[in-house]
Amino acid sequence: MNMKEKTDKTVLKVNDGIRGDVPRLAGKIALREASADDLRVLLVFLERGAERIARDAGVSQARADAALDYWREAGILTEGIGTETVNDIEEKKRPLLPADQLSPMTGEETAEIIRRRDLSGVLDEAQRTLGRVFNPAEMKIVVGLAEQLELEPGYILTLISWYHNQGKNSLNYVERKAYALVREGIETLAQLEAYISRCEMAASGIGQIRKMFGIGERALSKAEENRFTRWLIDEKISIEVIGIAYDLTVDQTGKASSAYTDKILKKWIKAGVIGSAEEVEHFVEREKAERGQAAAQNNGRGPKHDPIPSTYDSGDFFARAVERSYQKKK
Repeated sequence: MNMKEKTDKTVLKVNDGIRGDVPRLAGKIALREASADDLRVLLVFLERGAERIARDAGVSQARADAALDYWREAGILTEGIGTETVNDIEEKKRPLLPADQLSPMTGEETAEIIRRRDLSGVLDEAQRTLGRVFNPAEMKIVVGLAEQLELEPGYILTLISWYHNQGKNSLNYVERKAYALVREGIETLAQLEAYISRCEMAASGIGQIRKMFGIGERALSKAEENRFTRWLIDEKISIEVIGIAYDLTVDQTGKASSAYTDKILKKWIKAGVIGSAEEVEHFVEREKAERGQAAAQNNGRGPKHDPIPSTYDSGDFFARAVERSYQKKK
């Protein structure tokens, strides 16, 4: 395919009835009710179009999309058919480059981005959190998180604070983690907060599981870490239920095997009884009772005919048989 070949795409454009007559917008209810972000996004769109609109408006991509939806519903913007080259498509598919592979920002560029994105407050708060004045390289890192990753201020400050609380005060470390999170699709403050909540819940629960299985201070294997995280986060199994499965594991195998415990938990999940410790206990007791009944039936199983009485007399039996045979011939 020719790299200049065009392909149709849906694009946003200013409604034909409004284009070139921006003063008429002042009379619209939508304009009066628009937020500051909505207005910034609209102004950037009118000036530059939708390309990199989040970055140019100084908002997150999610916020930019919401603003465009707002103006679309208000009738200011409408959808139409446009074209883009294959080069444009490939540009959008280009993977996110690591920070160290991007062209470094000059001091003037950094200052311009700080002004345009209103990052002075973010830098001040980040410096207070880490208890130091940032050098130029550190300032560029914070600015890069906003400009290159298009992260909102709350996201940046939350990420810095979270790693600071873990004793990670290097902005280079924060930058690497931010790039990794964005690659995983964690791009908004709400997504970051949910991610942090999951991590904190897993850390607390894994500590209890380590104690339960007697793992001590050794590092978890990858299989153990994945298994424990799945129990706590993906399957939302309580520590109490895991404890019941652990007890059964030790009773049945004589050792603390998390792999065996995992099999028990999967069985309970399949049976739909993983909700509470009481539900699991009832299920275990019911299974135990059923096994006991089955064992009793197997132990008591004998021949299908009636047992021969202890007073059985073979001679009497033979005499009766002969008599019955004689009577049939008469």
